[in-house]
Amino acid sequence: MQFETLIYEKADRIATVTLNRPHTGNAISVQLRDELDRVMDDLDHDDETRVLVIKANGAHFGTGYDLKEFSYLWDADSAINEVQRRPHRRNPVWSRREFHLSRERWMRLFRLRQCTIAVVHGHCVAGSLDLIGVCDIAFAAEDALLGQPEARAMGELHVFAMWPIHLGMRKTKEWLFTGDNMTGVEAAEMGLVNRAVPREELEAVAMAYAKRVSNVPLDAIYSHKEVTNRWFEAAGMQAGMAAANDLDALGIAGPGMEEFTKVWREGGVRPAVRMRDAPFAPYRTYLEAYEAERDRGPADA
Repeated sequence: MQFETLIYEKADRIATVTLNRPHTGNAISVQLRDELDRVMDDLDHDDETRVLVIKANGAHFGTGYDLKEFSYLWDADSAINEVQRRPHRRNPVWSRREFHLSRERWMRLFRLRQCTIAVVHGHCVAGSLDLIGVCDIAFAAEDALLGQPEARAMGELHVFAMWPIHLGMRKTKEWLFTGDNMTGVEAAEMGLVNRAVPREELEAVAMAYAKRVSNVPLDAIYSHKEVTNRWFEAAGMQAGMAAANDLDALGIAGPGMEEFTKVWREGGVRPAVRMRDAPFAPYRTYLEAYEAERDRGPADA
């Protein structure tokens, strides 16, 4: 199968999808999601493939949703077609519906029969966390950076990246309240990814795991997924994600987006993001900021 935004390959009961929009940092476009749906269509009819590995070309695994395609949800001036120009498209009632539908598309990957493995390097932020959030297993480079910077102004993730499940209540709040990034090492320590390894070993480690899983019959893999997933669905996982969709729709229509949108209209996404993140610079986390201030001492303050 040939795609424009993905590279799709199969060998020895393992399928590999490579995100292939490196010029955008592998930002998630409408076309990329459509092509990923076609991959899942194929795997739904493939009884031989046991594992799907998802990796990325370029410097980053993913920089979130392509805001050039989705900015019409809060900025009418950036609409690119007549459908997006309809006034109701920016009504939270309808953006809420779009986010709920988006969640269900991601959850299709969550329920895929095959074991799904995310292989994360560089940045994996914002909407790209939706993608790794619904994968069964995630490996990250030690120096990868994962985070939800849009928490500083914009809203929630469509599947909430499974953060409360993986991180627990207090760690989820600690990272969401600041929008800071965590390294691959930190993500592994807290459970957002399974393991962090040196960048040069990342794909080899992921493939070693994939090859081992590929020896298990597909019906057994699917059974293991179902029995595990249902525990968390019974605990309210779906209801929590639905709440995130509702609040995301309200968030992009709220006052927190006004200044972001103003800068967006004047100069585009990069100046708007720089403005949003400026109060948090130049430090990656609050601990780095604290340690820098502590080390300067009163005389240097």
